Amino acid sequence: MEFLICLLIAASFALGYYVKTYVGQHGTLMWIDQTTGLPGRSDFERAVQLGLKAGSGLGLIIVDLDNFKVINDQQGHLAGDLKLKSAAKKLLEITADEGMLFRWGGDEFVLLVPNSSQDLSEVGHRLETEFNASTLGLTCSTGYALQQENDTPETLFDRADQILYSNKS
Repeated sequence: MEFLICLLIAASFALGYYVKTYVGQHGTLMWIDQTTGLPGRSDFERAVQLGLKAGSGLGLIIVDLDNFKVINDQQGHLAGDLKLKSAAKKLLEITADEGMLFRWGGDEFVLLVPNSSQDLSEVGHRLETEFNASTLGLTCSTGYALQQENDTPETLFDRADQILYSNKS
């Protein structure tokens, strides 16, 4: 039953992206983040609501690029956008087998991990290690949370956010 729910969610995402990409207003990408090419915050909000309703152990990992403001301040926002594109590409490579990656905003990304029975702290640590070892010249920090009974998108995100800030300090 859980597999069917996940399959339906995946099919709805695929159909949604097809419609947004090819049938969208004047053929433009309507809900895709224009800088990174990743699904944006609106898609994340819809996906987390669906995942929580499925009740199948949804995991959430927040990825925050460390000290990214320095790049924008020292090299300019266009250079910052290029770094964001590179970071998104690297994060997508690292997380492709884990779940679906979204750009939350600014220098933050969110990974939704469906049917998560694994230790998300291990996934977050591996993600940080692989990203930080890349040649991008950037590092990241993560925070994570696993779905609990009666969670809302806000409570799930808030728990992950608290761990992120704990990990950054």
